Amino acid sequence: MKKKRYFWQPELSISIIYWSLTFIILFYGLILTLEKTHPYLQGNIFIGIFIVFLIMGFHRYLLLDKSGVKVRYMRMWRLETISHEHIDYLIVCKDGIVIQRKGLSGATFHFAMKKKTKNTFVETFIEYFPEIEVKEINEKISRN
Repeated sequence: MKKKRYFWQPELSISIIYWSLTFIILFYGLILTLEKTHPYLQGNIFIGIFIVFLIMGFHRYLLLDKSGVKVRYMRMWRLETISHEHIDYLIVCKDGIVIQRKGLSGATFHFAMKKKTKNTFVETFIEYFPEIEVKEINEKISRN
């Protein structure tokens, strides 16, 4: 089966802060570029930094395989695997999913997703791991 990427964003307030700062870099670069009538190195550097932050912002995704859920974060070098033995249950919310980890840590992973992405992820998750409980609650992720 071909592995599908399920793109996610962090909780809403963190996303708003990240994308606001990213677009501030863009606007600052455009202001520096438009101040001069010829190509300006500083403005182009800031626009290049914006492009890097833009790519990093869209680099968050989940992968499902038989061993568990692989979580790719914004930082290119960070990949975390949550094995299916360590997943207690999956909570489906209005605007995303929450994965509850077993054990003493009891860590929760919050992933905001679009509705279509969330539905396909939950269907595939149930197909891969039918033994893990899937709960549905009618509230947003930020309410937990």
